[in-house]
Amino acid sequence: MTTIKNKIIIQGPKVHDVGYRVFLLNRALQSGLIGFSAFNQTLPDNIQQIEICIEGDTESIEEFTTDLHDNIPVHAIVDTISIEPYDKRVITIMDYMHLVQVEQLDKGIPAILSIQSSQEKMLEKQDRMLEKQDVMISKQDQMLEKQDQMLRKQDLMIDTQKLTNKEIQTLRYDLKTEMNERFNKIEHELQEVKNALHKHGIMA
Repeated sequence: MTTIKNKIIIQGPKVHDVGYRVFLLNRALQSGLIGFSAFNQTLPDNIQQIEICIEGDTESIEEFTTDLHDNIPVHAIVDTISIEPYDKRVITIMDYMHLVQVEQLDKGIPAILSIQSSQEKMLEKQDRMLEKQDVMISKQDQMLEKQDQMLRKQDLMIDTQKLTNKEIQTLRYDLKTEMNERFNKIEHELQEVKNALHKHGIMA
């Protein structure tokens, strides 16, 4: 079976980073192409370009290239699409798919490493925060211990004050009792003196 090779150039202000190559690969698979490759290029003046090489029978090539101007990704902005014969080797579509997978892995590994590095930094920050929290908790524990000591001292002072008040009350009661006894004794003695004086006619 005779195969045809073509090179397609797509240019425009926005043909990169819009999923264009995956879009073209999907069309190539649907068209039944046996060879396919698509690579992004940036030309002077920041013109974006995709260079596509395709290989397949006449029907597959025609199906792939039909409506190529009208059928583009949603976010792509295309100025020109040119198609010309191509006489060099075109890699198989399966090899290109493997190449895309490797390319994605190559892009993904730095991203994964970056995420891992960010996670490690976050864990380090969390560890530092936990250490600070431990220090704060330790200080709070010390403050609570001091408060407990102060409360124990206050309780001791209150107990001492109560005991002192009780002792004062007891002392006042004892003193009052003793004074009463003394007054009663003096009064009794005075009465005896009066009786004695009266007996001897000294007092009327």
